[in-house]
Amino acid sequence: MNYQVIARKWRPQTFSEIVGQETVSRTLRNALASGRIAHAFLFSGVRGVGKTSVARILAKALNCHRGVTDDPCCACPSCEEIRDGNSVDVQEIDAASNRGIDSIRELRDGVRYGAARDRFKIYIVDEVHMLTNEAFNALLKTLEEPPAHVKFILATTEYHKIPPTITSRCQKYEFKPVSFSGMLQRLRAIVQAENVEVSDTTLHLVASAAQGSMRDAQSALEQLIAFGGSRIEDEDARALLGVIDQGVVSGLLDAVAGRDRAALIAGIRELADSGVSAQTVCGKLVERVRHLMVCKAAGWNESLLQLPDSDREPLLSQVETFSQPELIRFYDILNRTSNELRWHTQPSVHLEITLLKLIELADLAPIEEVLQELRSGTASFLPETTPAARPAAAAASDPPTNQPRGPIGFARPAEETAAPDPVHRLMDRLRTDFKGLYSQLEQASEIAYADGRLKIRFAATESIHADSIADNRGRLSETFANILGSKPEIEVQIEPEQKDAEKPVNPTDDPRVRAFIERYPGKVLVRKTSDPQ
Repeated sequence: MNYQVIARKWRPQTFSEIVGQETVSRTLRNALASGRIAHAFLFSGVRGVGKTSVARILAKALNCHRGVTDDPCCACPSCEEIRDGNSVDVQEIDAASNRGIDSIRELRDGVRYGAARDRFKIYIVDEVHMLTNEAFNALLKTLEEPPAHVKFILATTEYHKIPPTITSRCQKYEFKPVSFSGMLQRLRAIVQAENVEVSDTTLHLVASAAQGSMRDAQSALEQLIAFGGSRIEDEDARALLGVIDQGVVSGLLDAVAGRDRAALIAGIRELADSGVSAQTVCGKLVERVRHLMVCKAAGWNESLLQLPDSDREPLLSQVETFSQPELIRFYDILNRTSNELRWHTQPSVHLEITLLKLIELADLAPIEEVLQELRSGTASFLPETTPAARPAAAAASDPPTNQPRGPIGFARPAEETAAPDPVHRLMDRLRTDFKGLYSQLEQASEIAYADGRLKIRFAATESIHADSIADNRGRLSETFANILGSKPEIEVQIEPEQKDAEKPVNPTDDPRVRAFIERYPGKVLVRKTSDPQ
């Protein structure tokens, strides 16, 4: 039976058929056309991106019977023998199984003899990084100054393991992972030529699972054809490739958004019972969050998202559910969990708890918002205080009511915040037009307006700000008049300085600090005034 698997049948035979390595192909073709041909080449890159294929094409180009050419005929005896892997003058050596010094000595001895028939004797050494140090040392001199009739083509997936003494003697070519669009185009051509009916969704799944390796994509396609014959169903493709339906992954995130804890646990359990590992589920969640972030930042972009059109509407719909800070936080937590699942004894449980944590974290305000509320005294978890004890911004606006937050967002709905009073409006105007005055008023312990009088109080330690505000009464009064239509009487006061005995010794004695600790447990560090800043 002479059946050839797809990866061999569709192996590129000329430079023009190479997919995803345009820079490498162009450089080699120019070198061949100009006659500037190196004696040693080093091809590096991940598996399945065309290193060995290009090495064979280069060998054909050097030994083609029509002469050294950038477009070998693929029909002469030399080209056909190289294609079939049985050329006497082109030897392919697997360094993984021939890694010792004896193998290299044998190669070095063979270099001295000329080619049996063709123009050059060519050695293609695959996985060259597997050679021992002794073998590399034995290869050095020959690699640096080989006979004129010898060419070396070295290939590796781990460039960093090759000694600099070797790399410095070669022309280096880096092979990139095959682009998603290039791989998709190649797969479409293959299934069309093979008369296989397959949807674009399945081809997207194959290309995505291959992660830049054309050989992996062709092997996966081979498996699908073996199972489905001339017609491949999407569900069969997902099952064979071990790919989770995007709808299932999207449903888990919808459960997080809707705070549906029961649906979340049931979804994870269903996937576990069907044999899908927690690591796979977590990886797909990370991928989905990445898609949402890209869509949030750049909209639907097929080249960035690498998704079929069928995912367009579901993705655009779900992206509105989350804010960008949430997606960044989700990505960080899920990515960390993905690493933890490798060693966790109960991975499904760990993933369940992580997703439940996402729901709980969605109810927490960002630290920036908490700090702002603490500065202004409007934090909903702080105990009620008298107006005289509240900071300036607290008197300037009513604290928001302690209502549940929105479905998943950070910002409270506008209807939960009372209309700003005159002091709040004054502060907003100063923040825009007079930043200096605004910064000084922020240091006030109280700002209150009643019966045409604007009362501003400062602690004794802030007397410099009190003096500045007193000097700028006119500008402050005019700004206020622009808001309300009448100038207020401005009273600036400085509170008497507390005696040392009256000053709190322990910061946790402050009810606001205690309230903060109750909501956000943690350790309080007290720094003495003599400590360096």
